[in-house]
Amino acid sequence: MADYRFYRFLVRGIVQGVGFRPYIYRKAKSLGAKGYVKNIGYGVEIVVNDKDFLDRLTDLPPLSKISGSEISEDISGRQFDDFLILESTNDYPEHGKETQIPADIFMCDDCLKELEDKNNRRHDYYFITCTNCGPRFSMIENYPYDRPFTSMDEFPMCEACRKEYTDPMDRRYHAQTIACKNCGPKLKLLHHASGRMENLAASDDSSTIESAADILKSEGVISIKGVGGFHLCSRVADVMKIRKILRRPDKAFALMVKDLSMLEGVAKFSGKEKELLLSPQRPIVVLKKNSPEDFIEVSELDTIGVMLAYTSLHYMLFNHIDEPLVMTSCNVPGEPVSTDERLAEYFLSHERRIVNRCDDSVLKVVDGQTMFLRRSRGYTPLPVNVPIFMKDTLALGAELNNVICAAKGNSAFLSQYIGETSKLETLNFAKEAVQKMKSLTRLRPKIVVCDMHPAYNTTILAKELASRYGAKLYQIQHHKAHVASVAAEHNLTDYIGIAMDGLGYGDDGKIWGGEIFDVRDGIEFRRIGHLEEQPQIGGDAAALNPKKMLFGILSRFLDGKELARLMQKLKMFDEKESRMYMNMLEQKFNTPMTTSSGRVLDAVSALLGICELRSYDGRPAMMLESFATTPITLEPVIIEDADSGTKILSTTALFKFLLENLDKYSAGELAATAQMYLAVGMHRIAQSSADGREIVFSGGVAYNRMMTGYMLGKGVLINKEIPAGDGGISYGQAYLANLMDMNLIDIIEKGKNYKTVDLLS
Repeated sequence: MADYRFYRFLVRGIVQGVGFRPYIYRKAKSLGAKGYVKNIGYGVEIVVNDKDFLDRLTDLPPLSKISGSEISEDISGRQFDDFLILESTNDYPEHGKETQIPADIFMCDDCLKELEDKNNRRHDYYFITCTNCGPRFSMIENYPYDRPFTSMDEFPMCEACRKEYTDPMDRRYHAQTIACKNCGPKLKLLHHASGRMENLAASDDSSTIESAADILKSEGVISIKGVGGFHLCSRVADVMKIRKILRRPDKAFALMVKDLSMLEGVAKFSGKEKELLLSPQRPIVVLKKNSPEDFIEVSELDTIGVMLAYTSLHYMLFNHIDEPLVMTSCNVPGEPVSTDERLAEYFLSHERRIVNRCDDSVLKVVDGQTMFLRRSRGYTPLPVNVPIFMKDTLALGAELNNVICAAKGNSAFLSQYIGETSKLETLNFAKEAVQKMKSLTRLRPKIVVCDMHPAYNTTILAKELASRYGAKLYQIQHHKAHVASVAAEHNLTDYIGIAMDGLGYGDDGKIWGGEIFDVRDGIEFRRIGHLEEQPQIGGDAAALNPKKMLFGILSRFLDGKELARLMQKLKMFDEKESRMYMNMLEQKFNTPMTTSSGRVLDAVSALLGICELRSYDGRPAMMLESFATTPITLEPVIIEDADSGTKILSTTALFKFLLENLDKYSAGELAATAQMYLAVGMHRIAQSSADGREIVFSGGVAYNRMMTGYMLGKGVLINKEIPAGDGGISYGQAYLANLMDMNLIDIIEKGKNYKTVDLLS
């Protein structure tokens, strides 16, 4: 045996479950190299007699990504006369490195060809996948990413599949999802009636799916088991049946289309939007309808969310139905997507167990920039970079649109979309997600972070976790976490931050939502501007009923009699109701003051007769955005507080203008004017203190295409890889907590002359 010098490479990144090992095998064989490759607990180990081997990996598999590597000389004295793929091991070093679990991805073109090839043994099999595609995160229990650690372990391979699985030259080599009609999970068509479940499935998948299509055509609704949970599906004509089941009378649903040709009959799409639609992640992309009135029963907005088919089951369904299908997550409002058969009468289901439920991701393109409305299937649990080295951190986010963040080193791993943690079932899901993310990232929590709001369930949970793990607890103000999430993505420490959303617990205990901060050294926040405080009659009730918010704002410049007459004229409140609300204002009874941008937009929507009831989160503001046309120039009224120097954008002045011009301009023009007034005014305050520094913009209002379009035109930075809404809060929390922790250590241990900061505010 020849005497070689061997080198040991430890490779981290997306290197398990993506065909990385067979790629290394084939590359080594083509180069005549000797040694081995194997999965280890946090990546892949390569031992090879070529010091420059990694430099030769210029054509990686499409889904793999190397994020880091280490090299050392192999001093074991072992010699190899061939290159091998060795059995995986589950070891990982004491300092707890982690591998990067691949996300669930679209069925690749090779598998699609097999699906349609009548001579292929997988023709018309509903669950076709290979090393380059298919479920990943939704079926993994642990890693190394090998079949015994997935829900596919329940299905022993047949002889033909095992031959492919063990052949390094086959594209299904160690494809943990490998299956076929003979050995894989079976399709079921279930009918729930008279308290029992009956399986109506035919002997083959094609016939079963054809029967499901027949149910849809006969005005039925079917719950379809997807990659990360169930969808409720119907034809567009029958969408009201889904609305009744889910108790969602107004909220927009997503459509699924077979291809771009079918999409052209639904919505317009740019090159960037086409790229997202066709990406392996197959997200829902929010598109402008061809006409605002189109598909109005699916979406009352001028936009509609659309995704392309992304599994073989979807493609087979479209073989029998040549029209767009409503495809929405199967869950009642606020609760997590279902992973079992519920809420419907018919179910197109299958035997593969969903280990980690995972909603569809939702994206939107504003002025050429991609924005995540929801980062979930296709992206979770891939990491987002952080520009500082972080201690092992668990950040629990906020109450609504919740997402957990597990952070360590320079990586932040965001969980799938969780939802409204004020709901018990969703809170339990959040607890499961915490443990799953902790396990998959090999996290040993040293820091636990949450929102400042004392009543959030995530705040209570964070305190429990900090006590359990002996970790430091940091509570981060909501809007500071928002702007910090953008700062972290763009590696900024000195900047101006604009946060605009529905609500967040402020440093002063009030309800904030339109805030501007001067940020120094990453952690010193000074509130330099905000929207004018307005009374929120009934507290949270004003969020559900925008007319109450409108009443409070108008009371700033109309007396009781004028306001009562106006409310009657607008057919909002009768005289008795107006008198009651005026008494509440005068007595300051249950009328907290708020700077919320969301409540201002809600009130504008109500005043213009666009939307008077919030039947889902953000509805009045989203309707306002859809209704907007061309703005009227309105100079922002900015007032400077004499004591603090804080600059306040007057919203009372905005409503005076709107009221005076109700009959002069159209509702669309006034809707656009209100949005631009807020955007221009907030940017002007921020710009006045920027001194050449960058300005960042985040919060739920950042999804408004008119307002964000204006900000982008002024060079303002927004979130890139995480949601601007509360789905990105946990990332900002983790970043800020670690910056604060480093600063605290420097003060206490190193005696540095830093300005002491209030870690809670």
